[in-house]
Amino acid sequence: MKYRSLFLLLTLFACNQNTKNERDADGNEIVNDTIALERKVVENSPVASFSEKVKDPLNDWRFSVDVYETKSTFDFLVKIKYKELDAEDNIKIPNFGIMPKVEVRKGKEEQSCIIGFLDKKGEFKEYKLVQVKNQELKISTIKHYARTLYKVKK
Repeated sequence: MKYRSLFLLLTLFACNQNTKNERDADGNEIVNDTIALERKVVENSPVASFSEKVKDPLNDWRFSVDVYETKSTFDFLVKIKYKELDAEDNIKIPNFGIMPKVEVRKGKEEQSCIIGFLDKKGEFKEYKLVQVKNQELKISTIKHYARTLYKVKK
């Protein structure tokens, strides 16, 4: 009987903990992650695209980059086409507590583009550079991103 009472008391105490949202150093509210790690419906069409005609007098070739959703919410498949060459890459967007929004923007040079995503404030974060240099397709990571949460003892 004594153990049952103790068990019920501990269970009640554990279930009654207050789940307040915490605040970061800037006073912004940190919301618990509520985004599902897997999508229920995967979109078949690209969520972001970029396309540019390749200068060639004989052929109608293109340099194009298309980003597709995968089953995992924060993982995306990148399909790249340059002339007759097809390539694929994967990108992983950090979980900022919002649904990831991927964008592809024109790069500084001809036949180049930057794959990135929007953060919580709607600012574009550069992630990967896709470009053609000396008739070769190159994919390089511009920046790495991660999300962490630190608790400071007072």
